[in-house]
Amino acid sequence: MKIGFSKKGLTLNSKEFNPLNISVNGFGLETQDLKLPIDIDPFEVLEGLAQARGAEVTQEQKIKILQETLKKFEL
Repeated sequence: MKIGFSKKGLTLNSKEFNPLNISVNGFGLETQDLKLPIDIDPFEVLEGLAQARGAEVTQEQKIKILQETLKKFEL
């Protein structure tokens, strides 16, 4: 696997790669059709969503984390 960086972002094996399109255990986001504002940092979104991991996080807390993440980026 070849990882590269360009002005447009991250590349894997010379193909553009968006970290938001990663699927984990069958869950993920597909952003190809979304019109995201250009100033959104995909890694910030992933950090926000990563807070919802773990057995100790309740369903209510997961929903609150998702709402806060979406609100932060005005999605």
